[in-house]
Amino acid sequence: MKQAALSLKDKLVELRKWEKTYKALQKHLDKQPMGYPGTFSGVERRILKAMFSLDEARLAMHMECWQFETADAIFNKAGEVLGMTLDEVAGRLSAMEKKGAIFAKKVEGVWQYALHPIIIGMYEMQVKWMTPGLYLDLREYATKMLGIEYLTTAIPQVRVVPVGKSITPEHSIATYDEIRNIIERTDRDICMAECICRKGKAMLGEPCKATDRLEACLGFGDFGDMYKRNGWARTITKEEALERLDQAEKEGLVIQPANEINPEYICLCCGCCCGILEMMSTMPRPADFAASNYFVALDETLCNGCGKCVRRCQMNAFVVKDKMAVLNIDKCIGCGLCVTTCKTGALKLVKKEVETVPPKNTEEMFQRIMAGKKGTVGKLLTATKGALGLKP
Repeated sequence: MKQAALSLKDKLVELRKWEKTYKALQKHLDKQPMGYPGTFSGVERRILKAMFSLDEARLAMHMECWQFETADAIFNKAGEVLGMTLDEVAGRLSAMEKKGAIFAKKVEGVWQYALHPIIIGMYEMQVKWMTPGLYLDLREYATKMLGIEYLTTAIPQVRVVPVGKSITPEHSIATYDEIRNIIERTDRDICMAECICRKGKAMLGEPCKATDRLEACLGFGDFGDMYKRNGWARTITKEEALERLDQAEKEGLVIQPANEINPEYICLCCGCCCGILEMMSTMPRPADFAASNYFVALDETLCNGCGKCVRRCQMNAFVVKDKMAVLNIDKCIGCGLCVTTCKTGALKLVKKEVETVPPKNTEEMFQRIMAGKKGTVGKLLTATKGALGLKP
């Protein structure tokens, strides 16, 4: 009996050590540009346990938060501390990459690794491993702390670009806002993966209301390469990618590429599933949290009150009163979906006076987010202002 009690005590001590490891990893990940804050419930640790084994969590704490480094460099920091050989470190890193827990790419023929944010990153990379339980944990985390973290970064991780048919010849549109141009000029393979948000919702018996297509994420460059080599996506042609854009426009999906001049992914998003659109839509002024160079203008003299704009808008920027559309411009994120189905021409996209030029690449985007990163008080203040409808 005494031996059994000791055994139970030893197990409890071991469990506490495990919890401390995942707590330490959470704090380490919170140093990233897009942080990973803790909660009272510990849901963020449950998510980490689903993505990292205990040994992987210990190794991850010796990795850089967003700068890439070789297995040798990570071994020099972690090998002796963890009692691992270089081959063991390299093997762990490879296994972690295959699970989508970390990011990997080849630089001049040598593999390099880095931790990546929960979104866009670890969450999306769970497309083959998603379970209802993990999805529910991620949604709980989004409502408790992750939403605040995402909405209070210095610049958003994704942009909103207008759908092609909403752009008219008089628009002087920059290449980074012209989505078809982005696809046509890429010199790397294009891949298409399932949307993790739609997949998670479907697992809960809530299929997407906008489309029955799970495939809705386009990948390019290193991001696309990681998806392809791990079997998370299939390679498609430029023609197929352009056809998918056309279909997305018909279905009323918002085009959200990475907030970079040369984006490595493009998401085709709906308001009923997309976590990012869902977070923005909870705010009185979603326009303040979207990176977009356009907004819509309504000519009431041409409006016939058909209500198509109400059905197309993912931010609920329109209502119809007295057979007339009423626009709340603070909710407009400049996607142009309402413009393409307005038969009377009452709606037009207008370019903002001050154009927002996105960062050159992911590294520059993270540098800019990191430079403007707020402390806990600053984040809560910004989120509170947003929730009250005040300009952050």
